Amino acid sequence: MSDLLAVALAMEKESADRYSDLAGYMRSVGRPELAEIFDGLVREETGHIDTVVSWSQQVDHKPPGTLPPEAVPHDVFDEEGIGLVSPELVDAYRSLAIAVRNEERAFAFWTYVAANGVSPEIREAAERMAREELEHAKTLRRSRRKAFFKDRHLEPTVREPYDLSSLEMEICMRLEEYADMKGNGTECRELALEARMLSLDLASDPLENPARVGPPPPRSLDVLCEWLADYYIDAGERLLSQAARDRAQALATIAVKRLAIVRDLFTR
Repeated sequence: MSDLLAVALAMEKESADRYSDLAGYMRSVGRPELAEIFDGLVREETGHIDTVVSWSQQVDHKPPGTLPPEAVPHDVFDEEGIGLVSPELVDAYRSLAIAVRNEERAFAFWTYVAANGVSPEIREAAERMAREELEHAKTLRRSRRKAFFKDRHLEPTVREPYDLSSLEMEICMRLEEYADMKGNGTECRELALEARMLSLDLASDPLENPARVGPPPPRSLDVLCEWLADYYIDAGERLLSQAARDRAQALATIAVKRLAIVRDLFTR
């Protein structure tokens, strides 16, 4: 039981620390509304820590012990690379969705412990932890659902599909401007030519059934490149015909490579 409670404490502390880091990151990049969401998740996890400590006091009459790093379960918490995504592309729904999936992973972990516990006491305690995580996940799902409908409510009633041809041409022009500014931008000019060819192709043969509609995409070059890569990836999974999905996946491959090159150029 001492080990089980120490594991529970370590998992809750890791979640609180990681959410705290994300809150600080969102605040540093000018997204205070998302920082507030992660601050709220820190408060939730801190409450879970207090619950585990109180339980340990009841069982062992002392706080849970501290485990060495190798004894703490790995890969239960996953921020899913949100710190690597351009802040402009992160919203409340996505932030809460990450939290929901983390609670679901924690639930799966404790369910596994309950199924393989070496004693009735351990199995019962693990089942209690699993129920706690399930309740946390249910609460976060409600918050996620509210964020989803709030975003939908804020969007205009009439929405048009994105003009992918125009967006590719915008990337082309931005890259050409950057190449002119740098004086020796061979890579930029090659990417610009590639974007121009994609623009012409999409103008003559638009991608069928656009995967998403909504507010305008961002306009900074690297974020626009990232947005298009995400769009093509999404289209490659959602479009109705296999031919359209294959085409979108080919566009996604080009866009992901382009994004890597653009980010490399901007950090030199």
